[in-house]
Amino acid sequence: MKEFFDKFLAKSDGTTLAQHTSHVIKAGSNLLDRLPLSIEEKEYWSLKLITSIVLHDLGKIHPYFQERLAGNRNLSIRHELVSLWFCENFLELSDDVLFAISTHHRGVVPHSDDYKRLEIADMKNVMPVLYEKAKELLTAQTIKEWVYLFHLNLTFKNNQEINPQISSDQIKKLTQKYQSQVIPSNKEREKLSFMRALLMASDHIGSARLEDDIPCYRNVEIEDFRPKDKNGQFMDFRGFQERLQSIKEDVVLHAPTGSGKTEAALNWVFANQRENSHLFYLLPYTASINAMVTRLQNIFGEDKVTALHSKTLDFFYEQIIEEASNENKDYVKFQRDAHTKKFLSSEIYFPVKVATLHQILKTSLKGKGWELALFDYKHALFIIDEFHTYDALLTGLMLASIKLFKRLFDAKFFFMSATIPDFMLNKILKEVFNGDESKLIRPNPLHPSDAIILDRKRHQLFCQYNKVVSDVLPQIDQLLSDGKNVLIIVNNVKTCQQIYKDIGFKGSVKLLHSGFNRRSRIEIEKEITHKDISKRPQLLIATQAVEVSLDIDYDVAFIENAPIDALIQRFGRVNRAGKLKNAEGKSQLAPIYLFEKIIGRTPFYNKDVLASTWENLTLLNESPLSENDLVKVCNKVYQNGYNDTQEKDFQRGLNNLTINDFENNWIAGHWENWIEDAIESDNKKVEILCSNLVEEYDSFLSEGRYIEASQLLVQVYYYQLLKTTFTKDSKRNVIIAHDFEYDDFIGYKTLIDTFEII
Repeated sequence: MKEFFDKFLAKSDGTTLAQHTSHVIKAGSNLLDRLPLSIEEKEYWSLKLITSIVLHDLGKIHPYFQERLAGNRNLSIRHELVSLWFCENFLELSDDVLFAISTHHRGVVPHSDDYKRLEIADMKNVMPVLYEKAKELLTAQTIKEWVYLFHLNLTFKNNQEINPQISSDQIKKLTQKYQSQVIPSNKEREKLSFMRALLMASDHIGSARLEDDIPCYRNVEIEDFRPKDKNGQFMDFRGFQERLQSIKEDVVLHAPTGSGKTEAALNWVFANQRENSHLFYLLPYTASINAMVTRLQNIFGEDKVTALHSKTLDFFYEQIIEEASNENKDYVKFQRDAHTKKFLSSEIYFPVKVATLHQILKTSLKGKGWELALFDYKHALFIIDEFHTYDALLTGLMLASIKLFKRLFDAKFFFMSATIPDFMLNKILKEVFNGDESKLIRPNPLHPSDAIILDRKRHQLFCQYNKVVSDVLPQIDQLLSDGKNVLIIVNNVKTCQQIYKDIGFKGSVKLLHSGFNRRSRIEIEKEITHKDISKRPQLLIATQAVEVSLDIDYDVAFIENAPIDALIQRFGRVNRAGKLKNAEGKSQLAPIYLFEKIIGRTPFYNKDVLASTWENLTLLNESPLSENDLVKVCNKVYQNGYNDTQEKDFQRGLNNLTINDFENNWIAGHWENWIEDAIESDNKKVEILCSNLVEEYDSFLSEGRYIEASQLLVQVYYYQLLKTTFTKDSKRNVIIAHDFEYDDFIGYKTLIDTFEII
């Protein structure tokens, strides 16, 4: 009978249905071995998974599907519904197996039309037509021979008349509106999702032919991340870092910038890791995520760590190109490999993921693919770094999600930041840990190694009253002439560009702001974080984009006033290691010049917070600054917590109905438009193609280098675009901005002066 089935293809590349099924069976078996499941759980899921895999694509034997693979694009068929029809007519199977088979490509029927959903018409009207077309093939004998081919022992139905339609009961289970009516138990509906997730993950891995390459979490040892001196000798951990090696519970770490928080987090991972459990490291910005991926790959292994954020495709593409030889570069293959890595980064595949909070909120807000987390997050460890950067709404959503994940997945959490205002700390302890202050860990001033970082003073503050940065350009020029590495941080893009033009420095200089496209941004970040410090730019002019945990270190800084939590991050980019020396080789403080006046508009900063920050920092004018000094200022500025609007946003996130009623409103195979429903902002950004890059964009398209073409696009606020002339080019599928011009060195600029670039 094998010869009979060999004529049926599963894919257009010539893979037969039997071959593909075998690949997916192996993927499923290997995946189960690499998940954090007990022996009993693996036994429970194993037979169900193999059964669903063997049957999930049987519908591909229908002649319409085979003709479509052969090139007839006029034919369309939902092969998974034919598979469901086979199973329902001839086999006794559980609801979860039937559900997984029928939804492994598309979600359940929604209330309204939505992409990638099943359709009632296919189930009610099309299936009888498909049956009439292939009666001689859609028989009990066919499915029996197929099942026996894979040595499955299943129960077949006896003496049943063939029903050319899918039953009304099954259709209701596959419909958002009726699923909870026909399956009232939440626990039973949960089983549908678990089974669906396992089949989908196995199918995707097998289709990518990676069934033999599924990475397994490797337990880390202390030596894997213990710091070393210049001679390669192991160094001792600080007291608070070593303490975390024995804490087997959730932690909130409050420790200074440059104190070794990442090593502290890894000590916690060492104490809490379990066999095959996964690790998620959350950071707010893609630049810091990409750097952390490289760092963790050196610890866990390159094949086990991935990035998960909105620009993941660019990250993988650049990695692949860098690893390739300069000869015979196959950009089409590079793109295909990058897409595969991006796809797998959101699957149950990589055991260590460095991600943005948004990617995690997709799960708690039931965005597309949320069911995959049912296994990905089981017993997982979450490190949440720099969480103070999130606005009130995101913070509320984050805390609500953490409570859900602790309850649903038995996950553990490690918060860490150098900048936690007391009010935010109290909210975390209250909402997540029921006020348990023992969760809070800080360096111990009585421990010698901890005391060093608490007492360390790296900066001296010089408040520039009633001045703007452009008032001191001669002073900056002199410092550059003296060989100093200078950092200038302003609050909007246009100011950043103007300072560069006015200073006219002819040496090594770079700009960093949100007005660059992704191609430029990738190259800039490479240069300013170059391993060879001598090759980094002597002058860096930046906006708040510099706050993203980039590993940069400057001798002196000129900074516009900003909220204190942002300033603490900016100060941390100066004399980062506290090892700045004077001409005599003695330690010295790095001067930071803080300017009261801000050039241009800053609508994204609260005026009261700016005023309070300045007022409190002037009390430290010309004083050496310790981390403790800055934390005290932070607490004074935010002593009243969120304002009324922010508190409403926080409560809206914390009490989000999708998250808080996650289990009660469980509909398997359904997802929400989570961004629009929960966190869509009025300040929407759109991607545009500047007028002078159209020719290069077209050149990339003609060569099939679509990723590189997309990297030419730059983001602007939609309200900015409305004030200019632009075309929505349907042929290129892009907005061409005729009044915007792009420069690789300074970013985008407008050819008409109708607004300020923020």
